[in-house]
Amino acid sequence: MFRTTKLYPCMAVVLAVICVIFLSNCGGGGNSSVVPNTNPTTENPVSYTNPTPTPILVTKPAEGYLLVTNSVTDEGDNVENLKVFDVPAFKVDTSGNQPFIQQVADTLKEDPQTWNSPQIQELYSALNASLFNSRPLPLYASSANLYSSYQDSENSEPIPVNADGSFNSQVLTEAGNSSTELEVVINEDTCLEAETVTSGDISSSCNDTTPGLKSSPSKIMVMPGEVVEVLIYSYPTTNLKNAGLTITLNDTSLGCISPQIFLCKGGKKDYTKAWVCFHAKKSLSTPISTTITVKTSDLQLEIPVEIVKAAASISGTVYTGGATLVKGFVKSFGPKSHCKLDENGNYTLQKVFKAHNVKVRATWWTTENGQKVRHREEKVIDFFNQDVTGFVFGVPPTPTPTWTPSVTPTPRPRYDEFYEEKIEEVICQYEKWEAELGKLQANQRTIQWLNGQVSDGPPIPDEISGAASIGNPYDIWVIFKDGRNECISTSDPIIMEEQGTDDPLLRKEEIKPFTHLTATSNNCTVKNADVIMLSPYYWQKSDRYLVELDIRKRLEQNNYDVKYINTDTSNVTDPERKDIDMDWSEAFWFGKYVGCYALNWDNIVTPKTFETIGKYGIIYINAHGGPVTIDETTFNPDNVPPESVFRLSCTILAKNRNSKELSPLDKWTDENSDKEFKHYSSSIDQNKGWWFYRNREITMGSGQALVRKWVKELALTNYYFDYLNAKSATNFEGSLVYWGGCCAWHMKNSFNTAKVYIGYDRFSQATWAYPFAYNFFWFMMYGPKDCPKDIIHGDGSLDIPHSPMPLATPSFDIDKPLHATEALNNALTDHYKVNPDPAYYERNTDDVDTNGCTAKIWQKDSNEHIYFPVPVTVTVHKK
Repeated sequence: MFRTTKLYPCMAVVLAVICVIFLSNCGGGGNSSVVPNTNPTTENPVSYTNPTPTPILVTKPAEGYLLVTNSVTDEGDNVENLKVFDVPAFKVDTSGNQPFIQQVADTLKEDPQTWNSPQIQELYSALNASLFNSRPLPLYASSANLYSSYQDSENSEPIPVNADGSFNSQVLTEAGNSSTELEVVINEDTCLEAETVTSGDISSSCNDTTPGLKSSPSKIMVMPGEVVEVLIYSYPTTNLKNAGLTITLNDTSLGCISPQIFLCKGGKKDYTKAWVCFHAKKSLSTPISTTITVKTSDLQLEIPVEIVKAAASISGTVYTGGATLVKGFVKSFGPKSHCKLDENGNYTLQKVFKAHNVKVRATWWTTENGQKVRHREEKVIDFFNQDVTGFVFGVPPTPTPTWTPSVTPTPRPRYDEFYEEKIEEVICQYEKWEAELGKLQANQRTIQWLNGQVSDGPPIPDEISGAASIGNPYDIWVIFKDGRNECISTSDPIIMEEQGTDDPLLRKEEIKPFTHLTATSNNCTVKNADVIMLSPYYWQKSDRYLVELDIRKRLEQNNYDVKYINTDTSNVTDPERKDIDMDWSEAFWFGKYVGCYALNWDNIVTPKTFETIGKYGIIYINAHGGPVTIDETTFNPDNVPPESVFRLSCTILAKNRNSKELSPLDKWTDENSDKEFKHYSSSIDQNKGWWFYRNREITMGSGQALVRKWVKELALTNYYFDYLNAKSATNFEGSLVYWGGCCAWHMKNSFNTAKVYIGYDRFSQATWAYPFAYNFFWFMMYGPKDCPKDIIHGDGSLDIPHSPMPLATPSFDIDKPLHATEALNNALTDHYKVNPDPAYYERNTDDVDTNGCTAKIWQKDSNEHIYFPVPVTVTVHKK
């Protein structure tokens, strides 16, 4: 199974004229921003389809010393590694900089106890031997040429490399990346790769780089007995020593790491970069993995480490889409992991190390309409067992039909019950293992079982080809042979509580008019006074402090036009409405799923609902959220990897009682079946899919009466909201968007056309999230004076669990409505001290950390004071 693909076809003429055609200052650093046009206009346009745009590229300075090391496997095969250092490896350079090996020794000897440690002595001995036997690139191969991974080695000049292996040049790299990949072409049979850090500033208008700690390489792959050198740095640049940098190997049975090493260059130590050496023990069973934890006082980074030894082959074909193949090669990591293409595009990588997330990269050139075109595609594969065949790149040809009549199977529609039946079989087996092993081990066992790695397991359900985990260990991604996939999420059950007997707060008090809110009070406001509130899981509601109930009725009483979709499954709160009928008898008698049947589609949130919300001035969304590609148990909201995928839970998957009639949800997923999120797909366009099905537990009762069943929900990814955000007809221009869902803050870029965006930075508790949002809107509507208070303590604190006593003197007028930033930062954060969440929650090992959940605000113009809109028309008469 493979997950990530990058395909970059680039015309040869582009790199030759790239700096002439498109040079612009990208803001802050003076870097030249280059946007290559992969399909230049010609009289005969190239017919090759580019499934994903080439990323925005910039030229940035990079420098270092290149050397090649050799390792030998147990079978006697040679493995070449290209490494980049800030200083020479073994000799003093012309500037007097001490070599890397000497500076490592000096650092280790600062603490005699560390230096005399047997593990450190073994590490240093292995490092010394590796560097002593290494060679600067020109001495290793005089024919070697250095390029950035985005250069066309057939049609551009290589980066100059001096005799000592040093280079100092501008390199082409992705905008927003603080590192770049280098390629060394030695001959048609050998190509080496390395990662290094650029020294230029990240362009501010191409803001793709997430602040935080970073490493080069970003993932460590090492053989037993080998040493690997890792560079630690941060973006933005900071003094790591003053920041309290610590580096820890999380499984010391696999090897040891050195203390952090700050290199001296030009007579001065550089504390913005730290080096660490990891030495893997010999005679380890592989593949085996761990992590290295890097921390400062406020940041954390987990570096994946995989120790590899066993190898197998990968073979397949590179398809050119009908164009004439000139040449090409396929490259991975292992003893014999480079192969040039034959005339038909076939290749065989004889020995590739077995490991998680193994990169396999194809680069090839074609001739099309008289032009030479370079193509580069990368896949990531979990590679553990037997040889892999049929691993293809490019565009496979469409089979030519023959005259012989044949029956072509019709692909199942996405709403076919077949998928639910197969997932139900997987869930049944998972629950057995969960009772025996616990959640995480049951998840791992289930994935291994579906991948054919459990010899004593039950038969794998038909038409399932495997399973995977893509970052969150609580999610099982089941892969079908037809290319479909579904997520089984085991960490986030829906809890159905018994209905309380208390009336909602709103029914106990009179609705107050907006006596202080007038048109003249607005410094600035949103584009109109229309309001929309979406609450697809309203049926999970608490009894008090609901924006979509209490605040909504206050607005309606004050003549606001409020559109709301509060999906309910009971008739307790609103006797006139029941939108979804949840039939638990189906789960008891027929399987694992609770039957969910729509009774009122007008009050059920669908993806098309989000196409309309941009026309409203105030947008409130109360829906679940969370990361898709990140481990939620170690989720760090201050260090979210770039390109991370997040989700919004659109709705549980309701059906029509008449099974022959397609529901609006089925119609939408069918129309957008090509936009389904497929983490293992060979196309980036599919990897950036809009939606996927997520199976979740649902529980009712407690103790011995606890009932556990399952429902399916439709989840929307940030890529869907990127799509809406990019279109003028559906974006959020001029609106205030408040999404009260877990981790919603990390989808702010998908709403950056809005005037204001507010979201939570991590997993939240409803006991804090609901009243917090309620108070935010109350403060904007009325001001804080009469907001709900904690009557038990009577100290002026808000009616939010563990709310402390507020400050004595507020920095704002409590009698007047507050603008958005004032309400969130000055009132809720500074004065009432409920942001972040002041409560401490007891945690089980299977729970995610909700402590300190913080609501954050982003404004397009930070100088604006944005007040709640007034539903009146103001006429100005000119004299």
